[in-house]
Amino acid sequence: MQTIRVLPLLLLTLAIGLAGCGGTGDQGSPGAPGASGVAGPPGANADAIATIGEGAIIIDGAAAGDPQESVYVRKAGHGPKTVVLLPGNNSSGAAFDGMLGFFRSVDRFDDAYTVYTFDYRGSGKSSYNKKITSLKDFAVDFDKVMDKIGSFPASGVTLVGYSMGFSVALEMVIAHPGRYANVVGLAGIGTRGIRVGFNAGQAGIDTAGHPWADGDWTTVANDAAGITGTEFNQRSWQGDQRTHANVQSTWDAIVYNDVLKYDIGKAFTPAAVGDPTFRASPNYGASLLDGFTIQYMPESLYYAHKFNVSPVDVVKPAPNADGGAVVIRGDGRLGTLLAGKRAMLVKATTDFANWRGDQVIYDNYTATSKYDLKRAGANVTAVMIDPNQGFDHGFPIARPLETVRLIDAFINGDISAGNAASALGNVGVTVYPHAETVWETDVFTGF
Repeated sequence: MQTIRVLPLLLLTLAIGLAGCGGTGDQGSPGAPGASGVAGPPGANADAIATIGEGAIIIDGAAAGDPQESVYVRKAGHGPKTVVLLPGNNSSGAAFDGMLGFFRSVDRFDDAYTVYTFDYRGSGKSSYNKKITSLKDFAVDFDKVMDKIGSFPASGVTLVGYSMGFSVALEMVIAHPGRYANVVGLAGIGTRGIRVGFNAGQAGIDTAGHPWADGDWTTVANDAAGITGTEFNQRSWQGDQRTHANVQSTWDAIVYNDVLKYDIGKAFTPAAVGDPTFRASPNYGASLLDGFTIQYMPESLYYAHKFNVSPVDVVKPAPNADGGAVVIRGDGRLGTLLAGKRAMLVKATTDFANWRGDQVIYDNYTATSKYDLKRAGANVTAVMIDPNQGFDHGFPIARPLETVRLIDAFINGDISAGNAASALGNVGVTVYPHAETVWETDVFTGF
């Protein structure tokens, strides 16, 4: 019984690094499959993307003297409504290959939508010539890519952010609010970021000589120190520990725990997977390999920890062991920039006791995001999927058709419990409409 009690705490710590998923939740050396930094086909540009559906676009650096970057783009559909899919941490745009397949193969989606997804700088087939200095850098990169696609619309676009991708979506709205009409969060990390904390197994002294104790949060006063601390926090999943077996066991336990009917009492043993059916899916295998293309960790995780676009500070309840307080300042940059826009937040409800639903992002992230987006002027609906129905943090990968159907329903009208459940395959859901004020909250408890 002691083992059963300890394992969930270990897995929760691993979940912090996954926060959006597509890989192992650590930095580590890129593996052979899909080596990162590889540009698209020779000569690929906006014209090639329009004709063959994918390719690389070269963009200038953020400041004079910064190197150029190559950003890889995938495109599906030829309809009048434009959708941009933004992947999570430890993943590239390849995470959406399943969804893109249905946007192409289902005629009504193919005719209605033009869908783009991009590989973040430092993932998939994009370059990483300069490390990011905030999640805003990803948004600025993508804004430059859109400007180079001649047919890309100046307004009416729907942004869909998966986990960390939801924070990137918000950065894109802040940078260019007139371009976007709708924002969708799929298991999004929320308006106030995700916290990077230490447990006893991660405690120790990092490479800069800073001691970290059980219960500490990574500090944010100095970015270099914070990134070093985050890298130390994730060290058990770096370098030669980033093996396919380790990636698979971690994803099975945390990302695909519900669809695989994972038994937490048998964690990290073959018997833990109660229903291996999804393991045969090409989406499953590709999602594991995608993690070996990641170069942007630990920077991405640190800046997701520091991210907070609400006007409310997130304060660590108790000081770190060295006596230092950790405060994630709310910069309030959302302001009222979402006025007139619509938002939908979708997440599998977390059932910690039975290890079902989303074990990476907790319900409070979604409840506070609903509150914050309403404060910023958006009309917001939250869809919470009941646990133990095969939906977890990885549902956009494991349930791509259902996810596409729900996005389609949202773009074309109001979301209700009936049409949300139908789109998702007649599963149980709870829908919190814009007008409700009991479930949503201004109190952040996503520690």
